[in-house]
Amino acid sequence: MKLTQECILLQSELKKFAQQVLADKVDELEKACVSPADNISQLAEMGILGAVIPESFGGAALDTIGFSVVLEELSKVCASTAFIVASHNAFFAYPILKFGSIELQRKFLPKAATGEIIGGYALPKTNELKVEPSDTGYCLDGKNAFVINAAARGPLTAVINGTGTEGSTVCILEPSTMGCQFSRRSNTIGLNSAGIGEYTFSKCCPASTDTIGQPSHGRKIVEGMQDYARILLAAIALGIAESARDAAIKYAKDRVQFGQPITDFGMVREQIADMTAQIEATRHLMYEAASRMDQGSEFRSIAAIAKLYAGQTATSVTTSAIQVYGGYGYMKDYPAERYFRDAQMINVVCSTPDEDKEVIVKEII
Repeated sequence: MKLTQECILLQSELKKFAQQVLADKVDELEKACVSPADNISQLAEMGILGAVIPESFGGAALDTIGFSVVLEELSKVCASTAFIVASHNAFFAYPILKFGSIELQRKFLPKAATGEIIGGYALPKTNELKVEPSDTGYCLDGKNAFVINAAARGPLTAVINGTGTEGSTVCILEPSTMGCQFSRRSNTIGLNSAGIGEYTFSKCCPASTDTIGQPSHGRKIVEGMQDYARILLAAIALGIAESARDAAIKYAKDRVQFGQPITDFGMVREQIADMTAQIEATRHLMYEAASRMDQGSEFRSIAAIAKLYAGQTATSVTTSAIQVYGGYGYMKDYPAERYFRDAQMINVVCSTPDEDKEVIVKEII
């Protein structure tokens, strides 16, 4: 797919930012499990944090292709930074924009666009909550060990399962909400700088005015969030795979055995060719899904296909990169093992491969 001139300029700007700003700190932040607050602040100044938010609310109003290009470039250097930005938009700003009232939009979107707040998302599948009816709707007790952007201590999008035959409700939990508290960072295998953490809830009763859409009609909202997020996560997976392939090539050119660089060996050349083929196929799938969303066409199935294949590509390419490095690939002194760990996270966040496959199958059976 041929990018527009505007997209190419955006790509160039973000590539320069990633190489000049992110690259110097990525290893230090990842090993310390510290969120890249300075990176996020600078991206907010560039307008990237408000990617999906309309200009009327102070956002950049990027289309899906443009935002995917941004995330691809960021994730080539720091997947955690890309993940924070993608999650803030897909799981917080997007549902408010698409399904929320004008009051919610005015309340949260301008602050989300400038980075005054960083929105999070409490994954429904990791909820350990007791839900009780209250005068205002629901009260929550329990915890959620996998809250995206938890360390930012901002407002959260939460999915509250109904009682009895009622459906789920999607609401915003603000930091000031009584009984809603960040407790600790989660010890994840990858995306160590992304600020994933645990929240506890004690008699936490969300305000009825902070409900997104209609109560008990949350399924449509969650599906909409996931459809959009799948494309953005595919872009991040693509960036991880590209970096792993490029790092493997650089190492293979420098690594000499039997008097010649290992890029001369047939097995290494075959691995590099396979990695490149997977990367290019992923790129086309991701752009096709993004293009369909931008055109207003049905994109749920192709988004699931893009996310599924991108996750498989990232896992396969990072594994091959470790093999090219040999024993050094398993050492933290080299980036291959970080790429591998980050790829595993992208595979299961938002949706697992099995869930992606179910979306695909529903479209054709």
